[in-house]
Amino acid sequence: MSRGRTPTGSLFDPLADAYAAARPSYPVQVFTDLERIVDRSLAGADVVEVGAGTGIATRLLLDRGARVVPVEPGPGMLARLLERTPGLPVVRADGEALPFRGGVADLVCYAQSWHWVDVPVAAAEAARVLRPGGALAVWWNDVDAADLRWWQRQQERLELMSPGYRREYRSRPFADELRWTGHFSEVVTLTGRWQRRIGIDDYLTWQRSKSYVAAIGDRLEDFLDAERRTVLRAFPDGIVVEPFRTLLVIARVPPG
Repeated sequence: MSRGRTPTGSLFDPLADAYAAARPSYPVQVFTDLERIVDRSLAGADVVEVGAGTGIATRLLLDRGARVVPVEPGPGMLARLLERTPGLPVVRADGEALPFRGGVADLVCYAQSWHWVDVPVAAAEAARVLRPGGALAVWWNDVDAADLRWWQRQQERLELMSPGYRREYRSRPFADELRWTGHFSEVVTLTGRWQRRIGIDDYLTWQRSKSYVAAIGDRLEDFLDAERRTVLRAFPDGIVVEPFRTLLVIARVPPG
């Protein structure tokens, strides 16, 4: 079972409202880079999107003309996705047991979710459902604020209050992990930087959407109150300028 899945769905289901309201989108450059590396347009491509959540990446892929089948273990998350994209065929499953026959997809992608899977199992499943020459693409938005005091204070607070949390939790050799599986002939890593402006109340909703923030439990409101004070000291007008680094890893299976 995927580490992000519970016996009844996803640990993000209770966070679905906050997730839909305040999670950041993804820069257009992700999809431009993806098309360049795989040497084809997303228009008309058959895409299996795993860990689709509330459909943030789903809608961007659809906007590029892709034929997308979202895969998501959480019924609550799928409900939010279908509110925005009614009628879209969806599959309730996870990436370690994809309910598709082999060789049906041009692209398998994970937006903000690959770190939850058992890499050898999920990589084998992705390679199985891909057509020859197809690609697995995984990407993340990470806050790029290690040198900013307000973010350092936040991370110190999380490491103190959230059981097991460490700020480096996604610092893994994702490209190497994919190479080591032996399923892919080429693995490419790209990064980009961007920022968004977000009001303080929406910023705190964004914090509520994170599993490790929810794990604070009974002291969650104390954490959020402290966050409000820290962030307002850095941004007295209540508009947070939040810098991001987007990491994109693309792994291609051999051509036929």
